[in-house]
Amino acid sequence: MRILTAISALALIAAAPAFAQTAPPAQAPSGTSTRAFDNERASGSTTITRDRDAGTFSRDTSVTRKSDGATMTSSTDRTRTDTGFAMEQSRTGFDGSTSGRTYERTRTDTGFTESGTITRRDGSTYNLNGSLVRGDGSATRDRVVTDANGATVASRNVAASRANGQMTRNVTATGPQRLLRGAGPRGAARGRRG
Repeated sequence: MRILTAISALALIAAAPAFAQTAPPAQAPSGTSTRAFDNERASGSTTITRDRDAGTFSRDTSVTRKSDGATMTSSTDRTRTDTGFAMEQSRTGFDGSTSGRTYERTRTDTGFTESGTITRRDGSTYNLNGSLVRGDGSATRDRVVTDANGATVASRNVAASRANGQMTRNVTATGPQRLLRGAGPRGAARGRRG
């Protein structure tokens, strides 16, 4: 475990509104668009469908490798809910392995809560839980990933407070932070060619 303490003008309180933002472009028009590519190594396409009124977004990608005809596919579906949003992603690699994740964020009076699941190519599964809590001159951001047995694999706690004109930010992190970074909406929103 490592504990980092810093006083910074870019503390969590100033950044707290960014935590509540969502990943897909807010002003993108409704409709469906497809972008295709074809080069000496592979060919494929990505189709994006948005419905701003319904609050839905989907991205489907398919890539075929020319050397052996192997295909990779990925899909992302995002839905606005009454209290936040939910997202689901799945991916099948060129080798036939599958992976995916789910993510849901729920607004609260003081911030939000989040939960999700991660399924890796080797079949291992993880659960994500987290929250953002804003107070009077303070904010706390927690995230934890646990394995199928409930044991903590990675965690991160960021606590910030303002006193006497100074901002204090404390970060406590354990385990591989890439699991936490990849578990949220931005990590799930991109289709990859792999």
